Amino acid sequence: MRMEGLPEALFGIGLSYGLTSEYEGWDDVPFDRRMKLQEIASKLCRKGAGEDKFLRQVLCWWDVRAPRFWWSEADTFKVATTAQSESTMHTVMRRPLEERDFEYSVSGSVRNSLNRMFLEYSETKDERVFLELKNALPEGFLQRRIWTLSLANMKNIHRQRKSHRLPQWHAVCDAFVEATPDFLTGMYE
Repeated sequence: MRMEGLPEALFGIGLSYGLTSEYEGWDDVPFDRRMKLQEIASKLCRKGAGEDKFLRQVLCWWDVRAPRFWWSEADTFKVATTAQSESTMHTVMRRPLEERDFEYSVSGSVRNSLNRMFLEYSETKDERVFLELKNALPEGFLQRRIWTLSLANMKNIHRQRKSHRLPQWHAVCDAFVEATPDFLTGMYE
């Protein structure tokens, strides 16, 4: 996961507290003042009701490979997030499907059926066959996306999904905590 905007967000906190107004930018802020800003951010990130608004300024880009059933749930968190994904249309047409293309094991008969449709479409280019193939894909079919979200989104998702019954959400929440700078991990408590 790549994270950008944290220095700017901390500088903005400093403006609110009168700690950075005399500086041109983050690079000019002395070390002791930066530590003070991190201390303030550590307290604010635990709050809600707009007190933690600086979290909205920190953006994260995350390369995620997850099953379609998980992506359909992740799509409920579409406030100020975006994603670019592998096209299912192109993914299922690049090669016959294998076990590694699914989150959990699918029966050989299901995979064989999908691959028969793949071969038939490859030979005939019959759109009906292609649509049948897409329709028959199990929800466990894996799709890769680059997911963009803010620390505020991550805090919200973690709060709502840390105890979810799907184990994929536990992995996501753990990844959020791991990717977050130590002085901000209190936002997940």
